[in-house]
Amino acid sequence: MSPTGSDWLIDALATEGVTHLFGNPGSTELPLIDALSRTSQPRYILGLHEHVAMGMADGFAQTTGRLAAVNLHVQPGLANGMAGLINARRARVPMLVTVGQQVSAMLPHAPFLGGELVGMAASLDVPGREATVTSLADDFGWAVRTALGPPAGPVVLSLPLEVQAGAGPADAHTAVGPGAAPVPAAEDLDRIAEVLTRARAPVILVGDGVAHADAGHALAAIADRLGAPMFAEPQAACVAVPFDHGLWRGPLPPFAAQIHPLLARFDVVLAIGMPVFRLFGWSPGPSLSAQTRVIHIDVDPSEIGRSITPEIGMVADIAQAVAGLEARSRTWKGNHERSAREVARAAELRRQARASLHRGRDASLITPAGFARGVADAVGPRDLVVDESLTAGRGLRTALGRRTPGTWLTHRGSALGWGLPAAVGAKLGDPNRRVIALQGDGSLLFGVSALWTAAHHDLPLAVVVADNGSYEILRAGLEGLTGRADDPWPGIALGSPAIDHVAVARGFGATAERVDHPGELPAAMHSLWRRAADGPAVLVVGVTGHTAPVGYPITTPA
Repeated sequence: MSPTGSDWLIDALATEGVTHLFGNPGSTELPLIDALSRTSQPRYILGLHEHVAMGMADGFAQTTGRLAAVNLHVQPGLANGMAGLINARRARVPMLVTVGQQVSAMLPHAPFLGGELVGMAASLDVPGREATVTSLADDFGWAVRTALGPPAGPVVLSLPLEVQAGAGPADAHTAVGPGAAPVPAAEDLDRIAEVLTRARAPVILVGDGVAHADAGHALAAIADRLGAPMFAEPQAACVAVPFDHGLWRGPLPPFAAQIHPLLARFDVVLAIGMPVFRLFGWSPGPSLSAQTRVIHIDVDPSEIGRSITPEIGMVADIAQAVAGLEARSRTWKGNHERSAREVARAAELRRQARASLHRGRDASLITPAGFARGVADAVGPRDLVVDESLTAGRGLRTALGRRTPGTWLTHRGSALGWGLPAAVGAKLGDPNRRVIALQGDGSLLFGVSALWTAAHHDLPLAVVVADNGSYEILRAGLEGLTGRADDPWPGIALGSPAIDHVAVARGFGATAERVDHPGELPAAMHSLWRRAADGPAVLVVGVTGHTAPVGYPITTPA
């Protein structure tokens, strides 16, 4: 039997180091599924919904740092997976998304299965191509190079049936690997170093790109010598600098009106590996004062100047840029007085944040703060926390205390249902590590079928669901918009009828328990880890109490 395009594609994926192919198959992928039966790698991982398959690939890639591959089914499958494309593009996840396509000759006649795929991806600014029998090798190489970046991100490759079932390319694929980001120019690094050393009050904004480049340690050394506090970007997904570093101030808030007072006292802002800024919503006023000098370094040229025009903008490899600045910083005198002052300020703010988790404790109800404390007390220093708990988990960063690079992963995209699938993918990518997924009750239902995949593969996975019986983030948003804490708003409550999350979890093959009393939470968390040793285990935690309002009244024209 002559090798088909599908056989060639599977070998090419293996050559690129792809060990798992996530997907949900359909009739336009049958040649590929047939070919997978003749090989052991990549291993096919079935998701019961395309959005779940995308989330699993996302978590796998972010945990391993390698290219993830996912296969979807024609237009409906890609449509179901487009939320995952949004998430992966925002988080710069290297992901190859192959999509089965109808026989090309049928497409002009609008077949039942078939339709425009590359254009669908392009609507999300995701690059894509549709392969032909003669272009498959070139298109695959292009797709891998583009996905690996820089900047990394998802790429769509449409595979018509004749490409999958026809004769494959004559030559085997040769691994391409990632491209190279621009090398930072020495004169630009010198200029940046001069601005930083002359700054009266510098601050460093640390993006997820710093974590991706494994440059957090060197950047922290620069901060120490400058005496500059460090903030994470809004909606940061990774840990670039340990949470307990003396100059660490946590993530910036997601509204301009909240960012401005935090950064107003600084005259120079150094932002590395991040958008400046990706905001959650509208608020009055600018993020930065007009007098603030901004230095922005990123691998993505589209981010430089997108929202704020920097004094110095550099498109460059993050690791090399940070290494270059760190080498220059060794000659700096160092501002020990400023460093001590900023360390003391950060320590006091952490103390206040920890104290806030203990105010208003209720002996009979699990509050959001109590939920955060209960989870944090049961998480070890090397456990991977995959967090999509949203409102109930706002206090988790404070309660957890020390999180180091590689131990925390949260939602940088905007489409719900990422968390549990990402945790499943993370566990597949790092099977020797304890993984705990934290979910809100609303977001859980977007990706709950990932529990079946975890059970099917006997994955030891702990899952905690904060059940407040509502879309609390929306109630908090309505309070921010209207000033009213409660009203009979439609589409918010999930309590009539109440969703039995324990029964739902058990229906997908997980063990599940529920706890509603704070005194029972420590034992329930201990039981969760014990149950998770044998497969996916779920603990549903009844959470009561409002979170702080989100957002502002909208007083500006759209």
